[in-house]
Amino acid sequence: MKFKDVVNVKVAHDVEGGERTADVDVNESVDFASLLLSSAVREGLTRQGFKRPSPIQLNAIPVGKLGLDMVVQAKSGTGKTCVFSVLALEMVQLQNPAPQVVIVAPTREIATQIFGTVQGIGVSLKPAGLRVGLFIGGTSLMQDKAVLRGSCQVIVGTPGRLCQLVQSDILSLGAVRLFVLDEADKLMEESYQQNVKYAVFYCAKLFSLTRGRSH
Repeated sequence: MKFKDVVNVKVAHDVEGGERTADVDVNESVDFASLLLSSAVREGLTRQGFKRPSPIQLNAIPVGKLGLDMVVQAKSGTGKTCVFSVLALEMVQLQNPAPQVVIVAPTREIATQIFGTVQGIGVSLKPAGLRVGLFIGGTSLMQDKAVLRGSCQVIVGTPGRLCQLVQSDILSLGAVRLFVLDEADKLMEESYQQNVKYAVFYCAKLFSLTRGRSH
């Protein structure tokens, strides 16, 4: 799936717009409050211009809130970024400063766009302690290290940089509760596979070890 800028994503929610196809058409009797989202997340959605959930949001967000694994498929502009951004913000425990959500994107540009969306929707959670970090190639590793020394609950980044941070013991994934692969088909290409598999298996191993200790 191709992510455009936030403005293009918002078009899916402009109920006063022109003719709309079924995958972005909204039921005007349904709003984000019906999805039982927190008031802070609903406020962030409103401030970002989201008025009512698109079909993909209406179907995917409740399933994601149950903690089930999902493959979300819909064409560009239907609001998929909003789906996992909302789920990330609903899942984060703000009293815990450790990374709890990891969102992996294939390119720096897409990662940066996702980072902006999560930041925008989560703006009302920032006073309560929300911290979102962007970790991509071409930036200072020392800067990443400084960010991770503090509170950073949501991690957005590219596969190579995230694996570098994990392998260098700079990024700990022991508290991760949600793992998102954006443009999963792209991330399964040969050039990305090794790093993506490492991150996924690393999280799975940590989950298994943690679960084993709890019994």
